[in-house]
Amino acid sequence: MVHLLPRDRFVIQTSAPLQTVMERLQAQIEPPKTFRSTYDLNHAPYEGSVTPSGFKMNRIPIGRPNASEPYIKGRFETFSGGTVIHLTLTPHPTVLIFVGFWSVFWYGLHLLLLSSGDMDYSAAQDRLVLPLIILVIFWISFWVEVEHTRNDLFRIILRRRLTRQQTHALMLNILRGIIVILGVAFSCSLIAEHLSPSPPSHQLPEIFQPR
Repeated sequence: MVHLLPRDRFVIQTSAPLQTVMERLQAQIEPPKTFRSTYDLNHAPYEGSVTPSGFKMNRIPIGRPNASEPYIKGRFETFSGGTVIHLTLTPHPTVLIFVGFWSVFWYGLHLLLLSSGDMDYSAAQDRLVLPLIILVIFWISFWVEVEHTRNDLFRIILRRRLTRQQTHALMLNILRGIIVILGVAFSCSLIAEHLSPSPPSHQLPEIFQPR
């Protein structure tokens, strides 16, 4: 089944009891704060909550916020040999709300200008493709961060890192760089086109003008 929104689901199984898994997660999580200073480095890697039924958490950004960081939901399932953790990684709900409102505003504004005749079709076409470029960059960035988060969760819960080839993440980084460069080049070309003066009109000398 194809999902419009990026989402990653996987399962971690461990022989450790539920209480041990909860303690390992709680050691990496602190309660969420409404306002957090970017200069405050004395904090846990994640913020969220852990209960006997599951947990919710997201990484605390160091420096500038990273909208591509996944929001992590986990559900515990106990059995006689240990614990199973069902994990779901999605974009943070606030990021989805912001992207949704921004896209509606951007497209609504330009469609209104197009319908009123204040903007021609060629200019509107260039501007309407910009959100799609940003969406592709966000999509690829999200999956790069998912790879990092997967490794982090395996380290926290199983006390070992996930062993897998890094080619996939490397290719995603390369694709993200290419798309960013193309997006910047596209934006610069639009700015240059709007700022460049129109070429002077050339007139024939009076002697060659028809009488």
